Amino acid sequence: MTNNTFQLNRFSQLMGRSLKSNPKSALLNIAIFAGLPLLFLILNAINIGISIGVKDREVLLNLFMRFVLIFSPFLLYYNYNHPKKGLTEVMLPASATEKYVAMQLTCLVAPLAMLLLFGATDSLLAFIFPKVYGGYAVTSTVKDFFSLGTLTQDFVLMQIILFCNLLFTRRKILKTIGVFILTLIAFLAIAGIGITIWNSMTPISNFEDNSFNFGSRSLFDIRANDHPFVVTVQILRIFLQIVLPILLMIGSYWVLKNKKY
Repeated sequence: MTNNTFQLNRFSQLMGRSLKSNPKSALLNIAIFAGLPLLFLILNAINIGISIGVKDREVLLNLFMRFVLIFSPFLLYYNYNHPKKGLTEVMLPASATEKYVAMQLTCLVAPLAMLLLFGATDSLLAFIFPKVYGGYAVTSTVKDFFSLGTLTQDFVLMQIILFCNLLFTRRKILKTIGVFILTLIAFLAIAGIGITIWNSMTPISNFEDNSFNFGSRSLFDIRANDHPFVVTVQILRIFLQIVLPILLMIGSYWVLKNKKY
């Protein structure tokens, strides 16, 4: 559609369609992820030397949720801009803005569905069978997954995947991996040259160790006596956690709006 306005009624219908699409796949996912805790309970109960503790379930649930969040654009919208398979999406009676917002929200909600499926079953079994299946995996997982650092990092990665998914039409995964590798090589090369130059001008050894403790610093904590390397890392953190996701979101919307079939 050429109309790029946002209408709540039309948007709600679009979201409803996304939730109802591919019911067979949805039922399969429900069976798998809601059934995993039941499988773990059986393994613990029959006592064959395999024991799945609460820590193991926490790690597994956290990995599932992070994987689904980061790769949700591929999992849910891989064929969105396909020359043939994507024509159905193009013909939907919705504006580019509505499609884009629906896409972002669906990707963000996807790991919550994972939390509901796996977490609810896990908690129910832990409540009913505390001796065999003790502990609640949800408690620690929610704390870890929704921590600011983890969520920010995963959100940026998701935006990169979404942008590449909309930008590339064929061999998306291979091209996305190529983008990551080339970007990493360029970053390491620039960082290596920069550190060498800065250290020759002002040796890092002249500064206190706590100057390089980035874990205790906020994004905008840049001090007058900071080493140039520290200032650069802080600026890089601001770019990666704030500027980059905004640029990617704008870029994804622009690609979606101007995509020609």
